[in-house]
Order: sequence, then C-alpha cells, then structure tokens
Amino acid sequence: MDNHDQPKATAYAGAGISPVPEPGKDAEPPEPYRGIYLMPMFMCLYSDDLDESEVFWTQGLGFINLYTMPGMMIHLRRWAFQDVLIRKSGSNTGDSDTDMESIGSLSVAVTEKQISKIVDACKRLRPGSTSAPLRKPWNSLEARIQTPEGLILILTAALAVDKQKAQAYLSSHGQ
Repeated sequence: MDNHDQPKATAYAGAGISPVPEPGKDAEPPEPYRGIYLMPMFMCLYSDDLDESEVFWTQGLGFINLYTMPGMMIHLRRWAFQDVLIRKSGSNTGDSDTDMESIGSLSVAVTEKQISKIVDACKRLRPGSTSAPLRKPWNSLEARIQTPEGLILILTAALAVDKQKAQAYLSSHGQ
C-alpha cells in the first residue's frame, strides 16, 4: 500500500496514538477518555430530547457525558477521538443551524487562518452552499457548508483556551 503524501517509513507513525487495542479475543477496551484535547473531527447530531439522547448514548453505547450546556448541547465521548456532540434541535433554539433538514453534521477542525479561505472557495464553487464564520458559545469559530452530496460539513476553528480553567476541570475529574 502506498501513501503518496508521506515516505513509507513514516506512513503509519500515528498508529501509536490510537486508543483501539490490538485485535484479539482477549483485547481489553480502554476506559473512556476524560482528557481535554482539540478534536480533529467529530459528529454533531440534533435531538428534540437531549435527556433521552444522553441516556441512550451513555447507558446503551457506553459513552460518558464529558460536558453539558443545559438545554443546548451535550458532549459525549467513549475512547479518545470518539466524540459526539448532540445539540438541541427545533425552531426555538435561537440558532439557525438547528433548523436544518439533516439528522446531523460532520465537523472538521481547521485554523482561524483557514476558515474564511475555505468558505470563500466553496462559495465560488457552489454559490449558496456556505454560511459566514460565526463565534459559538463553546469557544470556536464555525462555518457551515453543504456538500454536493447533501452532507452538512461544519468547519470549526478552536479559539484560545483559558488554561487555568482547563486545568481546574481536569483536576476536579482526577486527571
């Protein structure tokens, strides 16, 4: 197998960061990861009933509730890099993103420098398929793009974090 973007010797160097255990019938799953990191990509779903969604994802699928914005959003996680954000849907949420005709979206991390350039390029290719970047209450700058396939793709640029608050959170959760 060739990886055309990297020399062969380094093509799989990132495998060491994967939380997935080596395959086998005796493989032990890792514990849910409670650390804070910048998410490279995550799924965002929309729900009329956040409480029902939380119960299903935590008690049924084994995710943990990492963070809650009551009445707005829950951030669930299983292993590292298995993040799901579930946002309140409906027309009374105060956010036009939640009125979209979609069960969810895929969010991809970008930098603040990239977000406007990507939006502009997509706007040129598919007029009407983009939204302007907006600051969100969960400390990111985001833009919405609808792909030709109908996927809602959210470009998300993390904004600077208050490191003292992040450390206090980690300390309060035994990290």
